[in-house]
Amino acid sequence: MIKMSENKKVSVVIAAYNEELRIARVLSVLENHPLIDEVIVVNDGSVDKTSDIVKRFNVKLIENKINMGKTLSIKRGLEKSKNEVILFLDADLVGLTKQNINDLVNPVLNGQVEWTLSRRGNSYGLVKYPLLKVDWISGERAIRKYLLDDPLIWSKPGIGFSLETLMNKSFIDRGATFKSISLPNLKIVHKIGK
Repeated sequence: MIKMSENKKVSVVIAAYNEELRIARVLSVLENHPLIDEVIVVNDGSVDKTSDIVKRFNVKLIENKINMGKTLSIKRGLEKSKNEVILFLDADLVGLTKQNINDLVNPVLNGQVEWTLSRRGNSYGLVKYPLLKVDWISGERAIRKYLLDDPLIWSKPGIGFSLETLMNKSFIDRGATFKSISLPNLKIVHKIGK
């Protein structure tokens, strides 16, 4: 059973590390979006001008003094969020649109499912699991906040893609309803491109 509330607004949480060249594109799409109530950016000890760029936008900025990694940064942002639907986005997205935001959050806001997961145009997960048509390591996902109370999700912060993998395991083990959202226009800058 999906727990619903009257609040039809979303909190966005973004972890950013040295994303001065990319994060403004993401934040400009979120700015003034009618479904977005708050945007929380956790600057994960960046040594570039990420913080300066973020401060140009109407967002909550949390500063990690040292690089803590994505899992702990996302957890810090989540703890400061106020809404029951959380949208996680990566800071280095290319091609993000307001319609992409709608497509990700509306199935959760409307009670159709408890979580969604994007399938980007250049996802690693699609290369590895093309027949499943699901990108299990995608960072773009809308989630009912109560699903994030499982300690398993936060248990391995030092392993790459552990946050996404452990979220998937937790949600599937709990029988949470799910929808994969195809966003072929959306791309991520892979580490080799940085």
